[in-house]
Order: sequence, then structure tokens, then C-alpha cells
Amino acid sequence: MKGGLQVVFVIAWLPILWLLLSATLGKVLFALVGVSWIVQPVVLFLSLVLIFYALRFLAVLSEKVFGGK
Repeated sequence: MKGGLQVVFVIAWLPILWLLLSATLGKVLFALVGVSWIVQPVVLFLSLVLIFYALRFLAVLSEKVFGGK
């Protein structure tokens, strides 16, 4: 995957993942911790980790489909 396409992928999917994790995992974390400013950085970190793994998966998939780089 080209560098510019990776940037577009991250810009498009990061807010979607952040909102999805905030709606699901954020409620559970807020119930455990009780402080919103602690929960949101954790959710953002998990979103970034998921984006990283998605980019790795797309790179492997791209290599399998199109051959070498």
C-alpha cells in the first residue's frame, strides 16, 4: 500500500474506530474507572493499535494479491 493511501486510510477510519470503541468499550471502562479523561486516552490508544494492525493486515494482503512490493 502506498504511503498516501495509508494516510487517507488512517484519517478515514480512526474516528470511526474511536467512536465505535467509545460506545462499546468506553462505557465499560467508565463504569470501572469513573473518570472520562482517563477513559478517552485508553480508547484512543486502542483505536491506534487497531489501525496499526489493520495496516499490517492490508500490507500482507496486498503482498499476497499483487506479489512483491
